[in-house]
Amino acid sequence: MAAINGFLGIDKPAGWTSQDVVSWVRKHFGIKKAGHTGTLDPMATGVLILCLGAYTRLSSHVMGRDKQYRAVVRLGITTDSLDADGVVTGKSGDIPTDRARIAPAVAVFRGKIEQVPPMYSAIRMGGRRLYELARKGVEVERPPRRVCIYELDIAAYRPPLLHLNVHCSKGTYIRSLADDIGKRLGCGAHLSALCRTAIGDVELEKCVALCDLERVERLSDVLLDPHVVLSDLSSVCLSASQQVRFSHGNPVFEVGTDVQAVVKVQNSRGALLGLGHLAEGVLKPIRVIQNR
Repeated sequence: MAAINGFLGIDKPAGWTSQDVVSWVRKHFGIKKAGHTGTLDPMATGVLILCLGAYTRLSSHVMGRDKQYRAVVRLGITTDSLDADGVVTGKSGDIPTDRARIAPAVAVFRGKIEQVPPMYSAIRMGGRRLYELARKGVEVERPPRRVCIYELDIAAYRPPLLHLNVHCSKGTYIRSLADDIGKRLGCGAHLSALCRTAIGDVELEKCVALCDLERVERLSDVLLDPHVVLSDLSSVCLSASQQVRFSHGNPVFEVGTDVQAVVKVQNSRGALLGLGHLAEGVLKPIRVIQNR
């Protein structure tokens, strides 16, 4: 069987971990190398981009893309994990009855904010995952992280459920956002449901559900266009002789553009060859994909 290289967009089902999805795809299609580009909690659904084969070398460049979500926040109940999978830690009957009271509390979280990562997260501190400590009842101080909420809109409010549309930067915890909104309102809250609707320009409609993937005969038929996945990067097209240098990890000279940045590198047919850093007409390989 020929090696499968590319990006695969999955509509992750609830109840599966991101690694569960990777393991299923590897086993079902006999793929040796595969990984995901950003964890979704088991309760969450939606866009999960997998890197297959040589494209695993590009995973870090996909992880940095903006994310979009549909979130449901349950006001009046807090949990230890900040979501519906956790143990209830508090209840309040003082829940806002109208949207007018909620809107100002939501608005303060638009723009650049600082978030304290939840204890139930995969961040390492002192060599241990935070969720490992949390499961033992240990809580440690976590330094806040700067994230950006580009858009935060109230889609609907049906007490006690607050429906939000969120467009945010890498590293944003929607669970923490739900908890912070609950604290701002004074009634507490937790994340009740979450669907990731986009990573960069890869929208949920471009992804395939696992139940549909079971019926796919050729995985190459449902792979994502890599230029869409990496749409934030400019493209550079190389000649045949330049491709040889690039594929062997050597600098390519006299590349005719004034761009100074990380770029996508492609051949004349538009096939992605890898990523490089371009400055003053010199292209230095960063990640090379061997397309044969």
